[in-house]
Amino acid sequence: MNTVMLTPEEAGLKALGVACQSASRFYETAADVTHGHWQDFAKRRTGIYAAAALRIAELLQRDELLPGTPDEDMEWLKQLALRAQAALSGDEAGTLLKSFTRAERRIWDALGEFGAAGIAPGCAEIANSLANTAMEGFLWLGEEKEVFLKERGE
Repeated sequence: MNTVMLTPEEAGLKALGVACQSASRFYETAADVTHGHWQDFAKRRTGIYAAAALRIAELLQRDELLPGTPDEDMEWLKQLALRAQAALSGDEAGTLLKSFTRAERRIWDALGEFGAAGIAPGCAEIANSLANTAMEGFLWLGEEKEVFLKERGE
C-alpha cells in the first residue's frame, strides 16, 4: 500500500515498525559477530524489536505495510560488511558500540516522528514500551562505553 494513502498516524506507526524490523535484523547480524554479554544484549534486542514489529503490523491491521523478509544474500552481505568494518577499524568494540547506538537512535527518532504525527490510544502501549526499551539500551551502552574507555586508558 502506498504511504500517501495512510493517515499521518498510520504513516508514523509504519515508520516505527520498519525501524523496529530493521533494528531486529541488525542486532541478529551483530549477535553473530560478537560474543559474551554483548552478544546477549544483541540477542535480546533482536527478539524485542522483532516482536514490536509484529505488534505494530497487527495494530495497523495491514500486514503488507511492513517490508517482507529480506533476501538471504543481502543479510549475508550486511554481516560481512559489519565484520569488515570492525576488522578494518582495528577497534571491534568501538565499532560495535557506535553501530548499536545508531540502531537505538533510529528507534528513538522513529518514536519522535510517531509522536509528532499523533499517537492513537491503542498505540500508546507499544510506543511507551519501545521508549523504555530504547532508554534501557542507551543506559547499557553508556555503561559499556565507560568500561571500554577505561580499558583503553582514556
